[in-house]
Amino acid sequence: MLRLRFFQLHLSIIAVLALTACSSPLPSTELPPARYIQSAPEFPDFHDYRGIVDLPIKTSGMDQTAIADLAKTSQIDFIFLADRVQPGDTDFGIAGFTDDILFISGGAFDVGGSRIIGANLHEPIKPNLTPNDLIEAIHDQGGLAIAADPAKFESSEDYALADAMEVYSQRSAWLAQSPTTLYLRAIFSGTDHFLTGLDVRPDANLALYDRMTTGARVAMLAGTGAPDNLNVLGAKVGTLPQLFLFCTTHLIARERDTAPILEALRLGHSYTSFDYLGYVGAFAFFAHVGDAIAMMGDEIHLAPGLTLKTELPAPADRIAIYQDGAEVTSADNTSTFEFAPKSPGAYRIEAYRSGKLWIMSNPIYVR
Repeated sequence: MLRLRFFQLHLSIIAVLALTACSSPLPSTELPPARYIQSAPEFPDFHDYRGIVDLPIKTSGMDQTAIADLAKTSQIDFIFLADRVQPGDTDFGIAGFTDDILFISGGAFDVGGSRIIGANLHEPIKPNLTPNDLIEAIHDQGGLAIAADPAKFESSEDYALADAMEVYSQRSAWLAQSPTTLYLRAIFSGTDHFLTGLDVRPDANLALYDRMTTGARVAMLAGTGAPDNLNVLGAKVGTLPQLFLFCTTHLIARERDTAPILEALRLGHSYTSFDYLGYVGAFAFFAHVGDAIAMMGDEIHLAPGLTLKTELPAPADRIAIYQDGAEVTSADNTSTFEFAPKSPGAYRIEAYRSGKLWIMSNPIYVR
């Protein structure tokens, strides 16, 4: 009898935990009352646009208009489409504005164990091209080539000519965990805690990225990928409404249109924020010496008085500055941080909250 009561109590606790977990389907990202596009700190002619990269929609059950409605609710400014491309495909999504959301047409090509995403595609691309020829064909259309999940490529030569690297992939973070782990975490935790399990520093991809930036300027970004829509006791986790509030790629551009957004990505005027840890409307990482100033993605010459500075929208538990992939300095419990570099290199920052990656910048190249 005692054992039966214990078992019933145990089931009751599980039920309560499950209901608690399912009662808050969206992360607690504190969006402003309405979308307000901020000027980039220190660069008043530029604006900070937040968006989603690497979004396949053909299998989502939603059309582009429905995706645009969701984006408006989530205060997203742009979306890079990335459905898997089959030979002869001509449908890369509808380029331009849909319901005030800027869509960049594109598609994903399977290459050497991973994918090359072609952004701004309009014409079919011949099948069975070598990776370098594929990237050249993307460039011939005025597009950009994004190497997704570089650690999965069979050879670094397969993405050597890419314009950008998707170093963080929500989809890959999801697939790296066992279904049982995901299911149990969904049952016993709320949405925010569930998402912390996907907020994993992409060590292998960052190492490859940092190695590449020692000899070339390459943009870094985060990708969303397909939603999983895991059904847990009648509720779903891993949905697009949740993922749109989880992680965003920011592009610093003069205006929100296809050409300036693509130019911002090509130049690496970009950073990533995990907004479930705190909404990021604007962020700055820049270098200045005398009258010269450079933003993320730009080059600046090493000179006496050169200073790197970062400005966050709120304090981080920890800010770390990396030079060519090696941490050179850090600060705790602050929203601003300055550092005087002593040698050339690619410098970038990572900001953390609760031990999880919150903001990840593109590098400034000190020459």
